[in-house]
Amino acid sequence: MAMCCKVLTLFTVLSVILGGRHDVAGADQQRLIPAALAGEASSLRSFSITGFEDLVAYAKLKAARPYQPEQQVAESLQRLSYDDYLKIHFKHDHAIWAKSSPFWIEMFHPGFVQKNQILLNLVQNKREFQVPFNPANFEYNGDLTSSDVPETTRYAGIRLAGRFPGSDDPQEILTFLGSSYFRCRSAGGIYGSSNRGLAVNIGSNQPEEFPVFREFWVVKPDADSNRQIVYAYMDSPTLAGAYEFTLEPGRETTTIDVRSILYFRAQPERLGIAPITSMWMWGDGLIAPPVDLRPAVHDADGLLVESEEGWTWRPLCRQSYPSVSRISNKEVRGFGLLQRNTEFETYQDSFAQYHKRPSIWIEPKNKWPIGHLELFELTAAHEGIDNIGAYWVPDTAKPLPQGLPISYRISYFQGDLKSKCREYLGVADSFQVRRQSDSKVHLTINFSGPSLADLAQETPVEINLMTIRAEVMHRNLIRRPHGKWSLQLVLEPTADAPFEIQAGLSDASRKLTETWSYLCPITPPSYEFPQVYTRNE
Repeated sequence: MAMCCKVLTLFTVLSVILGGRHDVAGADQQRLIPAALAGEASSLRSFSITGFEDLVAYAKLKAARPYQPEQQVAESLQRLSYDDYLKIHFKHDHAIWAKSSPFWIEMFHPGFVQKNQILLNLVQNKREFQVPFNPANFEYNGDLTSSDVPETTRYAGIRLAGRFPGSDDPQEILTFLGSSYFRCRSAGGIYGSSNRGLAVNIGSNQPEEFPVFREFWVVKPDADSNRQIVYAYMDSPTLAGAYEFTLEPGRETTTIDVRSILYFRAQPERLGIAPITSMWMWGDGLIAPPVDLRPAVHDADGLLVESEEGWTWRPLCRQSYPSVSRISNKEVRGFGLLQRNTEFETYQDSFAQYHKRPSIWIEPKNKWPIGHLELFELTAAHEGIDNIGAYWVPDTAKPLPQGLPISYRISYFQGDLKSKCREYLGVADSFQVRRQSDSKVHLTINFSGPSLADLAQETPVEINLMTIRAEVMHRNLIRRPHGKWSLQLVLEPTADAPFEIQAGLSDASRKLTETWSYLCPITPPSYEFPQVYTRNE
């Protein structure tokens, strides 16, 4: 999983959108070209794209034709160093629609590792306009000047800015940058884990294919609207797709409703639907390297899954080799990578602010293909590389249908998922792992919640355990004050490989807690602490 998108946003998180913008009018209007006159946008179609149905027709048309590789970024821009790339800034007073819309658009410059280029269109008054690349929209503060930028250059991506409900402070809310990556946030958080439009051949024995959002259409909303619609055309050797994103920012929760239709040029070996990408270095279950004083470093601490079997919490871990875990083969009602722990002291990092990273929850809105949920955990040299992925994998034993519709809602919020159906259920809020010289592993799982706090003293509590490649040598359940319970286990691995364990608590009639599920390394994975985070691998 190539994770270049994270690298470029690490030092540009929450760039504050300044005042003094102008709308697309007057001299600015000259930068817009009606799509009917723009050869690049209309070479393969004789119609404008002003709605999702138009984009679906375009994707179907494209899928029937051979794949054409995208236009490459000029070598001079690819050779930019990380520091040189950071010296290129979009001029905030060139943002589109800033004076006449609740949302406005800024663009990213290509270069360094940002090698994808996009076409950008606007939809205004049911008309389509193309926004050609213009170096005058950027400040060049390094050796690169505007006159050095080749005429063939396009934008690398877009960011959408606006104001969260109840706030007058303009903020960056949603960013599309790099293949099909996008990031979003609620009012109280910053960027962290990211989404992708789709993953092709992820976690397989062949190279992963990265579909690209090649073209965007941003619809100008009404002046009093709190929703922003973006259409995106996806392209890859395997497929072409039409995507609709409906953004609704919120103070507590920001949502994006995703509607898509996929047309296949070839049958993929594996398809990852609604993929979430994240980073986990150390935290519960793995102590920090001795040269780093931070107790935890991660964008998300676990995968939460709701299925017909109930709720499962799978803490993340950095394995010493690429690991793919099948979490559930039941129809999922929702899944997400969550940053449950939002206490600053857990991370003690005022720069990265991991305590403000968002939790991301996926809720299917139509019938997804039969398949299973997967968690992908990779090795990683340092925190600048995303090494975690979660996604739904359809069963590809039969060919996937042409015009495959996929719809879901993405929610971005801080901390744990607030859901009425699990308000009473106990959660596994922390755990500790100690490895002994005799190869035994001592594991403590801490549960808490109303279901446990309300138990009468005489109520018997059952321990539900399942292990693979480990034998439980000892178990002990301790009731602690304030509704907290600790499950203490001693396990002996039975193979030279990480062992799996599931644990939960119940009484005679019901589950009292979510199911805690974990892939525990026998030997802690190594960590290559870099002298300087150069972002060059």
